[in-house]
Amino acid sequence: MEIRWFRSRASDVVHLYQEGQELHGQQMAQFLNRTQLVRDDITDGSVTLQLRGVVPADAGPYGCRFLSSTFSGEAIWELEVAGLGSDPHISLEGFKEGGIQLRCSSSGWYPKPQAQWRDHQGKCLPPETEAIIQDTQGLFSVETSVVVLEGAHSNVSCSIQNPFLVQKKEFVIQIADVFLPGSSPWKRAFLGTLMALPLLLALPSALALWLFQKQRRRQEKLKQEAEKDKGEQGGALRSHP
Repeated sequence: MEIRWFRSRASDVVHLYQEGQELHGQQMAQFLNRTQLVRDDITDGSVTLQLRGVVPADAGPYGCRFLSSTFSGEAIWELEVAGLGSDPHISLEGFKEGGIQLRCSSSGWYPKPQAQWRDHQGKCLPPETEAIIQDTQGLFSVETSVVVLEGAHSNVSCSIQNPFLVQKKEFVIQIADVFLPGSSPWKRAFLGTLMALPLLLALPSALALWLFQKQRRRQEKLKQEAEKDKGEQGGALRSHP
């Protein structure tokens, strides 16, 4: 008996079982070391093919053919690939246009995902920027940003949805009023801290310089006094026979 798994044509071998052996030498290169035939129920006419490390390129038509001296049968179907990406990550980018800019990123999606920002009332927030990039394996990464203004604080969420699976991943962040520049002097205090920091750092340096100069003047004074004493002693010695 022969069991042949193939792509759109019988000659495009995904996995081949023939006369009690698995013939890996006839497999297409993209399926090498990725398939495993489960034959537990083969006597009942049922087998399972496991495919590991599924990638978008695996999507498409497949077939399975049973062939023996007394029986032949074939089935064709379409394999659709979908993947949920990583959990969204939100980062604070800084102040912009009277609010704060948040950035949300996630990777490993297939097919092309949909990103959405919402406020604490569930209303959609228009994105400031959005970029969706496909890598060499066909998986998508998404990066989107939004500017949150005063009055739109509290919970802000970023959700990434797979349109094929109708499933999504979401991250919620809570923004306090203190971080919004229009509602508090936090930003001015932050900038004031940055301006005061060089002054605070300069104080120890100025103090050290002052102490060094004071010590130097003291040493010079002691040296002058020593030379003066030495000169007086020499004059006294010369005045006596």
